[in-house]
Amino acid sequence: ANLIGAWDENNAEDIDIVKKVTDKVTDEDYKSFVSEIREILQLEDSPLLLKNGVWKVKDRVLLWKKLGSRIFDNDLNRFKEYILPVLTEQDPAFKLSSSERFKANISGNVLKYSHSLRTGIAESLALLSNSGSDLENCLPGKAEGIVSFIIHEIFSKADWVLWGTLNNLLPTLAEAAPEEFLGVVDNTLSSTHCSCPFDKLFSEENSGIFGHNYLTGLLRALESLAWDERYLVRVCIILGKLASRDPGGNWANRPANSLTSILLPWFPQTFASINKRNVAVQTLREEQPEVAWKLIISLLPNKHQVSTGSYKPSWYKTIP
Repeated sequence: ANLIGAWDENNAEDIDIVKKVTDKVTDEDYKSFVSEIREILQLEDSPLLLKNGVWKVKDRVLLWKKLGSRIFDNDLNRFKEYILPVLTEQDPAFKLSSSERFKANISGNVLKYSHSLRTGIAESLALLSNSGSDLENCLPGKAEGIVSFIIHEIFSKADWVLWGTLNNLLPTLAEAAPEEFLGVVDNTLSSTHCSCPFDKLFSEENSGIFGHNYLTGLLRALESLAWDERYLVRVCIILGKLASRDPGGNWANRPANSLTSILLPWFPQTFASINKRNVAVQTLREEQPEVAWKLIISLLPNKHQVSTGSYKPSWYKTIP
């Protein structure tokens, strides 16, 4: 259950994935599995939670450390085989126009896998990558290798719809494989073979009570990685490229604002040294001079300036 993280037992597609990952392939096997975890649910300090049909693990990191020795290579192989369809499913709501998308639930244009399952699996990837050493009975490096493979498979040919579908999961997926994630984002921005999906996502932004910004997840993902000195310069360059493409809008979540939040002298949102932050600004000045100039102006002292900080990582260590 902890390898999956969460699922909705009212969703047949969720149950199918649980069956495959846990190797409970028949209905009877699954019923037996559920019967066992329902008994665990009755414990006074049960690690599981069941609410409105949604199963969740309360403290995944703690349970991961306690039960890591129960996971073997064949468990990871099944996990790798069956979770890709969950994370590469495209949201049918994008078939609707941006102004009509809020009606997606009413019209039945919804993802077949639940939000709980998708979130649980994304968290599983972060755990596999950052706490793979707890799986002491698996081959060394196997967990991390699986995560790198999956992140590459998800994003190597992702179009704007998939990027938009994964918007809320991007911070967690970025923490699962920072190097691979930054690589695919940079390649997506640099590709000349097709139109950039981020340009389309900028154009899909709308305001109002039902408005949506489909780049918020990407900006949060980049902000979380910027806390790590190793990734600061790369993150700033990517944010600079995004800022140069940004047509502007009503939402405050913008690449230029993320840059300012990260590098603000009196409230920096990174563990990088002052020298490393200077390197980031100088590199940005060489590659995106117009963006860098606006950034430097925004960093000047301003008595009216406020900052709420940037997105913080949840799963990986920011200090090597």
